[in-house]
Amino acid sequence: MKLFSCIFIAAIASSSFISAQPAQKAKDYLRVPGPIAFNKFTYNLSWSSHPSANYYKQEYIPAGENPDKYSRMIMIEAVTGSYLLKDLVKSKTGELDSRKKTDAVTNYSVIENKATGEYLLDFTLSAPGANNETIVEWNAYRYRKTKDKSGKDVVVLFAYSRRAYGSAATGFLTSLKKDRPADIQALAVYQIPVVSLGN
Repeated sequence: MKLFSCIFIAAIASSSFISAQPAQKAKDYLRVPGPIAFNKFTYNLSWSSHPSANYYKQEYIPAGENPDKYSRMIMIEAVTGSYLLKDLVKSKTGELDSRKKTDAVTNYSVIENKATGEYLLDFTLSAPGANNETIVEWNAYRYRKTKDKSGKDVVVLFAYSRRAYGSAATGFLTSLKKDRPADIQALAVYQIPVVSLGN
């Protein structure tokens, strides 16, 4: 379960919360070679979705992790269409600004890479989990306008998510202050896989 699964604008994916995913083999819609190695961990495809004709989403977790109670996750999303990255980022920060009214943990920052046209948004948020156990989540989203393997224009989002639960939440937020800069740098220089859109 992602607390904030809607990476692209509401017209593409309408819900910010998703329920537990069914236990079934995930389809590699994006044809991304796996597993994915990132920041000293290896991530395997655990769930995928193709909710609309132009939108694809895939989630990856390390071996042994539970997708409903993960500690680390990689997400790759792709959408075709005439979207501007700055508008997608603005839509997401608008959602976060609204969330701040009810979630004191919510905070974010945006970095624009003027040389590449990419954006990197990182943010924290929290929500109640099962048995009143608080979930704290940090995400870093890297937005990129590119082409798929067939030459089709596509916006790809490569995202890194980390979580803590219950009593571990406070320590997680404290360590995040130290870990966040290195994690953001790793994401910023990561060679994002080239996707190939298909059913």
